[in-house]
Amino acid sequence: MLRQLDKTIRAHLLYLNNHNNPSYVRSLEQARAVFQPLWAEADSVRLVVTDTALEWFGQPVFEEPTKASDSLPWTLFKDGLRELTLQRGFEEKELVDFLNIIPKVRHALPNQDDLLTLLWEQEFTTLQYRYADVSDESAPLDRSPEPGRWPKSEGGAVEEPYTAVEEARQEAAADGAGEGAAQADRPGIVRMEDFDTTLYFLDEKEVEYLRQETAREYGTDLRTAVLDTLLDIFEFQVDPLVRAEVLSHIEALMLHLLSAGQFRAVAYLLREAALTLERARDVAPETKQRLGSISARLSEPAALEQLLEAMDSAPSLPTSTDLNDLFAQLRPTALATLLAWLPRAQNVGLRPLLEGAATRIAESATGELVKLIADPSHDVALEAIRRCGAMRTAAGVPAMARVLEHGDRELRMATLSALGDIASPGAMQAMEKALVDADRDIRVQAAKTLMARQYRPALARAEAAVKGKELREADRTERLAFFELYGALCGDAGVAFLDGILNAKGGLFARKEDPELRACAAVALGRVGTPASREALQRAEGDKDVIVRNAVGRALRGGAPQ
Repeated sequence: MLRQLDKTIRAHLLYLNNHNNPSYVRSLEQARAVFQPLWAEADSVRLVVTDTALEWFGQPVFEEPTKASDSLPWTLFKDGLRELTLQRGFEEKELVDFLNIIPKVRHALPNQDDLLTLLWEQEFTTLQYRYADVSDESAPLDRSPEPGRWPKSEGGAVEEPYTAVEEARQEAAADGAGEGAAQADRPGIVRMEDFDTTLYFLDEKEVEYLRQETAREYGTDLRTAVLDTLLDIFEFQVDPLVRAEVLSHIEALMLHLLSAGQFRAVAYLLREAALTLERARDVAPETKQRLGSISARLSEPAALEQLLEAMDSAPSLPTSTDLNDLFAQLRPTALATLLAWLPRAQNVGLRPLLEGAATRIAESATGELVKLIADPSHDVALEAIRRCGAMRTAAGVPAMARVLEHGDRELRMATLSALGDIASPGAMQAMEKALVDADRDIRVQAAKTLMARQYRPALARAEAAVKGKELREADRTERLAFFELYGALCGDAGVAFLDGILNAKGGLFARKEDPELRACAAVALGRVGTPASREALQRAEGDKDVIVRNAVGRALRGGAPQ
């Protein structure tokens, strides 16, 4: 088990920025599998840590003779860890947390957190440890066998774990048994057992009260308590030096919380900092700007990019509630970074949270969204256009009209879709100009959208197109789109022109239009939908050309063209 655990730690270091790598995932699965034979024999495994080995009941079971940074025993031993207890279920979730800690301590600088601090932060439930204070020889000794600080002998040396604890336990048991037997015979001794069934013992309400208070105490988030304390000091202490010191602590704590993934606490800090600034009195302008800029600094592209990259590569994300609380504190300037990350995010759990955060900011800061339509980044501009359409933001129409004239093909297609969703007169007017665009797909999409919206001012351009020579040389899709647009807008005024194409008078020297153009005219007459257009279609029901006959049949039935 320990050999496989060491291999998994090395794999974790090798693929530190890509925990979705198949080799790393396989190594993690193997590490979880090797714990199962142990749990078949025992509920926990207690290991003694030395500088070169991990021992079990005095026997070395994992040895690394070299005291190097890649040695697991030395990594644990150098920071004071002397005993490690793994309990059933450790491999399910807390194994990954343990793997995340080891890279941080192997090459930690003197001013960075040590192993014991990182272990304490994680609040492990299936991993327990005991340690010796390697920096303070005068610290009080704890002889309890419970996990915690390792006991020392009077000479200052670390005692052997099992012998010292076992001797202390046996001595306590012997002393207790002797004293208990002596006291049992002495008159006047009050024992707890005498009160178990008396009126003076705790009743059910009192017991329940104690349980609730205990649960409340253990459920209190100490991080928010510390933040509340710092902000209270800032609010009530008007001394500029005190407030400057508090701000230094708050800034350092915020970085620490972000690196530890405590996003709910960060969101709480940003929210309460704004309220504190409103309540505090006699705050110097530079101090107010410093505290108020915490949220703005997190919204800056460089800081937010690093945060999102860390989330995207993390093996597991915090809860959606925590992340939503954090994203809710971002400033409008964060919208560009969020939109840029939407197409790049690989974590399926992160993407919907980014979508929600971008939508909230876009709804509250429409001006910022409109400004991003002209952003130099293609991804940002594309997402901004799509969101303007989804939100039906009419204020973005002028910017999208400029994109429709000068943007690349993908942006212009997205702009047409967004303008169609907005469907304001300005949006339809901008789209009408696309009927004469140089790009065939742009013309077709504009014609289809204008036809669906029944935008009658586009009739002049549609009529010019169907009566012009250029459309006769276009492909079937473009012909059909423009004829449908013309038929949807012209009414009975255009029936004569369409009837002339569909039912051209025959004769020895008469030349009929090609079948596809006649079929387009039939579809357009079906879009007109008046008795006159229906009469024109009925005259062509028996046409010899199968293409024309099928188009006429579908038009009379009201079916969509194919």
